[in-house]
Amino acid sequence: MPELSIKATASIFSVLFLLFPLISNCEDKALSCADLHNGVSYYYPKNSANHYTEMRDNKFLHETNINNGDTALWEIKWTGECTYSAKYISGNAKMTDEEHTLLQKHKFVYEILNVTGQYYIFKGYIDKISNIPIQTDTMWLNEKANIPNNELFKQLPNSLVLKRNHFSDTSKYAVIYIYRPGKFSNSQQNCLIYFDDNIMCVAKNRSGYIFKILKEGQFEIKSKFEKDESSVKLDVKFGNVYYVKSMIHWGIYSLNRNYKLEMAIVKPEDGKIEFQDVDLQ
Repeated sequence: MPELSIKATASIFSVLFLLFPLISNCEDKALSCADLHNGVSYYYPKNSANHYTEMRDNKFLHETNINNGDTALWEIKWTGECTYSAKYISGNAKMTDEEHTLLQKHKFVYEILNVTGQYYIFKGYIDKISNIPIQTDTMWLNEKANIPNNELFKQLPNSLVLKRNHFSDTSKYAVIYIYRPGKFSNSQQNCLIYFDDNIMCVAKNRSGYIFKILKEGQFEIKSKFEKDESSVKLDVKFGNVYYVKSMIHWGIYSLNRNYKLEMAIVKPEDGKIEFQDVDLQ
């Protein structure tokens, strides 16, 4: 996966909603990937309140954001019955210059994993399938009557926001501090941090992030770098504060790897001290 700035990485997810395959409404019959090459489908992205209508004519994907009316056009190339690439052509008026540059330089590759009569599941990658997946999600074959709000988390610029909003144990959200302590060795190597398969951030050396978590329940927080990954399970309750530490240990761990990832849930009293030594992103 190409190295991206944090801002550019976040931009990917705002535009990735434009890129997914479509299908006609065939709820009552068995479907295959070949049935997905033309038609209409509906997308309700994870960690988003937006929803989209997708129309495909085999070669092109026409996407409309129902929330704000933005549209985009993508060129589709099927490389197999269940895999394809998408290249940006035009549209999405609210894109930033950085987002536009990103789309001009890269293509997005998708792998369809499972097809049913109501939906299908896919994975998305930047440039090629051998790279780390950037997303796993579901495309629906019929429009939902009740539009869900799938927002899971929001990044906060600093802890002062929490004070202004009077965050307490009665608040209807939780707060997670995610950080990677500074190390001199291999400090330029970055790993991706996922929240239930949704990318949260790029964990650079000596970096930290603050997130508002909008749903309760058990979630997996995972780090990925090349062929290794590590994860922790976090039981999120509103009004609570959590600290999660991402680490890359360097050494000889196999014939093919000189590193090992580790994720750890840290006690708040220890995490608060360690978080003061990283650079807030």
